[in-house]
Amino acid sequence: MFATATNVASAPNFRTGLINKVFFIRWEQPPSPLELQTVTTRFRESYEAYRQQLVCVVTTAPKARVPNSDQRKNLFKMLEDHRKYICELHLVMEGNELQHNLQRIIASAQLIVTRIYDNNYARLHKHGDTIAPFLTHRLKTDGLKIIHDARSLGLVL
Repeated sequence: MFATATNVASAPNFRTGLINKVFFIRWEQPPSPLELQTVTTRFRESYEAYRQQLVCVVTTAPKARVPNSDQRKNLFKMLEDHRKYICELHLVMEGNELQHNLQRIIASAQLIVTRIYDNNYARLHKHGDTIAPFLTHRLKTDGLKIIHDARSLGLVL
């Protein structure tokens, strides 16, 4: 049975939500250390609800600034620290302009350098729709429905 969205919470800079074993994080701007701590707490609570690895979808809004080196380091540290709780990681960097394409290239390189990148674990996307087939395959449920619900909650465009 398809679970409805739960644990949706918002703050001025981010939103989180849990939909059928998929934990969504949407960043409007690069996070502060306190915001990362809040998201970490929400992620752990979501993991505890299922007691099994979750799919994690992290979205960066198209108007988000490029994170500085400390912010990037903290974001990747959070992902590394939670790898054992995540079965798949999908990074969505929204936007169609040249700067967004360059950010995706830089993020891909960062994933490789930090050894997070693995085609069976971490993937980078331009928009949320491309995640649906992975969710369908991994969770044996309707990935399009999950993305639709996430879109209705403002977690992906």
